[in-house]
Amino acid sequence: MKRVILVGFMGSGKTTLGKKLSNSMGVKFIDSDKEIELKYKKTIGVLFGEKGETGFREIETEFIEELKNQQEFVLATGGGMPCFNDAMERLNAIGCTFYLERTSKELAHRLTNAKSKRPLIDGLNDEDLLDFIVERLNDRKSFYKSANVTLNREEQNVESISKIILLLDQAQKS
Repeated sequence: MKRVILVGFMGSGKTTLGKKLSNSMGVKFIDSDKEIELKYKKTIGVLFGEKGETGFREIETEFIEELKNQQEFVLATGGGMPCFNDAMERLNAIGCTFYLERTSKELAHRLTNAKSKRPLIDGLNDEDLLDFIVERLNDRKSFYKSANVTLNREEQNVESISKIILLLDQAQKS
């Protein structure tokens, strides 16, 4: 199996882990937000503003459909992608999905200290950020939890994922 899909809330580490994993596996790394920005020549924030949430989620759905033509990759999804238009089912159908589970407090800390700012949370103070994360994570958790594998903080590394992939490959061959 050479299609690995990482899902989770913004700031959970999907891109960082995805790059390491793709290097280890020798396959292409895809960041869904970056690919969508390149295709439309606009930032996610601009696309969201122009098309609204419904229009943007349609773009993500088209992006997922296009992945069916790719052979091998590690994909880091946008935080909301799995939660709309049956996207989690679509992602599960094209590869092995891993949910990078983090606590609300840990996500708030990571996002506060992140190098890049996120338009959705820009300007929120610490308390408002934590409230935002708690509310959104509560709304999204059931989608994330429908991933093939949920990884706790200690399991979110190349070695753990590689072992799981090997076990899944062996099970499929049996």
